[in-house]
Amino acid sequence: MITVNYYLDSRSNQLEKNILVYIRGFGQRRTLKYNTGEKIDPKYWDNKKHIIKRNYVGHPELNAYLASLRESILKRERILKTENDNVSIQMIKEEVQKLFESKNPTDSNKVFFNSFQSFIDTKKNERRYRTIQKYNTLLDHLKTFEKEKHYRLEFDRMNLQFYEKFTFYLIQDLEHTNNTVGKYISSLKTFLQWAVDRGHHSNTDFRKFKTPNDKADIIVLTEDELMTLYKLDLTKNKSLAKVRDVFCFQCFTGQRFSDIELLRWDDIKNDSWFLHTYKTKDIIEIPLSPLAKEILKRYRTESNPLLVISHQKTNNFLKDICKLAKIDEPTTIVRYRGTERIERKEPKYNLVTTHTARRTFVTISLEKGMRPETIMEITGHTSYKTFKKYIKITSKVKHNEINKYWKKPSNLKLIKSA
Repeated sequence: MITVNYYLDSRSNQLEKNILVYIRGFGQRRTLKYNTGEKIDPKYWDNKKHIIKRNYVGHPELNAYLASLRESILKRERILKTENDNVSIQMIKEEVQKLFESKNPTDSNKVFFNSFQSFIDTKKNERRYRTIQKYNTLLDHLKTFEKEKHYRLEFDRMNLQFYEKFTFYLIQDLEHTNNTVGKYISSLKTFLQWAVDRGHHSNTDFRKFKTPNDKADIIVLTEDELMTLYKLDLTKNKSLAKVRDVFCFQCFTGQRFSDIELLRWDDIKNDSWFLHTYKTKDIIEIPLSPLAKEILKRYRTESNPLLVISHQKTNNFLKDICKLAKIDEPTTIVRYRGTERIERKEPKYNLVTTHTARRTFVTISLEKGMRPETIMEITGHTSYKTFKKYIKITSKVKHNEINKYWKKPSNLKLIKSA
């Protein structure tokens, strides 16, 4: 009868030691020794019980793996004994080697990360650059999470226990807000489903993962602020003027920055912009307002209707332009990190981005009386639930609406009480 125990590799100079499996019972002090592929800081190792201590994050999973490995080795010995009169050390050695070849945790770990990289490479031809950036950042977070929390990542371990540990890590260690966590979880689910569809694994526990999505404060410009920006004299700074025109054109058409980047003169026909959307691949006809056409006239001698620079530089310049336009109302932004409420107040110009333009178009259009379904046709929204996130009705509009529709009836008479 063989015995199976675990020891740390004392010869290693690394902070984390390899966990070795020792198989004895062959007489003459002969021992088979294998590297399990797992590592642990010695301070978390129980030398008497040969297991990981309870104060180690992930101890239940790692101890369960070691126990399973021990049982698999003993089971193979039992099978050999039923099939052979004499079981030699060589026979045990061959069976254990087969076991490690089929269940090597490092191999399954590599499969997970190699699959994720293949997913990113495949999506490079289908998704926007910023989406690919998000996938790469998520991959980096997963690698760091595995290293810092000692949770080996494999497809079979994508369960609710992983979900709870990973979301806790994103919120507590990386200090991400709930909405940012939600975006990463959504991307992870997209990858895991992609991997299922291609036969990389069959674990569907990830479908139970929830994607946090708190209602976020949205930044929009009022019509007065927008027109102040539009009329701002930037003749002495052509770079800022080009960025301002791109942003205002967004505000007048309600389109994404990624679609503005692709605008060409051939897309303009009969006072309309026929847009092949980058994100949804739809074709949308966008009637051009007089203000939008006025912006295009400024660039009629250029090869493209608008001169667009990078997204990051545009956002940086926008803050400078809005500051020059004195769009500096103190604005409070509220976000949530777990249950913690995070509040910060800044001048409005610090919070304006290219995405503000699309929201500004939706809000001002509604305030002017445009029907929601007409606006959705222009912006390309197919779901009112998604469309609603772009709406920010101002306090002034609420008061105007109440006073308009709840006027005191002219024939109202007071009834005296008895």
